[in-house]
Amino acid sequence: MTTMQSPPDPDSTPRGTWSAATESPTGHAPRHRVSPLKAAIHSVSVKILRAAPKSLVRIAADAYIAGEQRTEALRAVDDIHAKEGIFSTCDVLGEDVTSEADIQRYHDEFVALITDLKDRSEFANVSIKLSALGQLIDEESCYARMRELMELARECGQFMRIDMEDHTTTESTLRIYRRLREEGLHHCGVVLQSRLYRTREDILRLADLKPNVRLCIGIYREPSAIALQDKGAMKRHLLELLAQMWENGQHVAVATHEEWVVREAISMARSMGKPMEQVEVQMLLGVPRLALQRELIRAGVRVRLYVPYGEQWHAYSMRRLENNPDMMGMVAWNVLTRPFRRD
Repeated sequence: MTTMQSPPDPDSTPRGTWSAATESPTGHAPRHRVSPLKAAIHSVSVKILRAAPKSLVRIAADAYIAGEQRTEALRAVDDIHAKEGIFSTCDVLGEDVTSEADIQRYHDEFVALITDLKDRSEFANVSIKLSALGQLIDEESCYARMRELMELARECGQFMRIDMEDHTTTESTLRIYRRLREEGLHHCGVVLQSRLYRTREDILRLADLKPNVRLCIGIYREPSAIALQDKGAMKRHLLELLAQMWENGQHVAVATHEEWVVREAISMARSMGKPMEQVEVQMLLGVPRLALQRELIRAGVRVRLYVPYGEQWHAYSMRRLENNPDMMGMVAWNVLTRPFRRD
């Protein structure tokens, strides 16, 4: 019989309040299978980048960041749609704000982004992290700001994706999402992460709303008591959760760079009789998957890229690189092959 472990000391939790989570069905934490050599290379690489000048990190991460300014992000959105027919979701980089001035600055930038994307709403939408609106400082004020942005988005015919952060914000994020939907603001979706054991229960709790979901494994490292530690298990779990939501008639965007996961999802959609036009695959800007993306588009699948921009690119880039050993390899490949690529 599974026994629930006591939550960790809140003082050791760096972000929001610990939220109740479903524990492993077996009561045992899965093993994280990372080869010692890969782990060692990743650890050394991260230490080098931590000590490196920002200019060096920017070279490494350049392919994954649209730029620091909104105009650069809009240019990227227009370019990938015109050239490849690829859709976008734009995000202003920044989280864990500490002052009202910071919150207001992010709020104003999202107002400008939503407005600028009005004429691009058919192929570009907005992703937003609630922590940028002060979620960890005052949830009620965060909700009020998000509601204001949602009303503007409705006027602009714009869809809004509420992003998901680490497990300490999950309960608050889903609570705010439900409030928005119950207020009649249906042009918004949410993100769920397959690494968390609680996600299956969250899907059931949200089933009545039939939410538009971006389903990913999640980038944040989480405690073994509440989350899978093996990437392969996370990806298999993702496919199980995908089937659960598709059976509920929901739109789910499958966010992965793993080709076998994409192909399994496509096979599942066909076996369920789901038209390819109702299938969406999401990836990160800059990850070298263009051949697969073109194949999907030819099959009628919608492909959407996450297009981040902003002055906080360094923190975002380091988190991506620190939490994902595979990303380090992609960065190296991008840097080495950039002079020889035509696309």
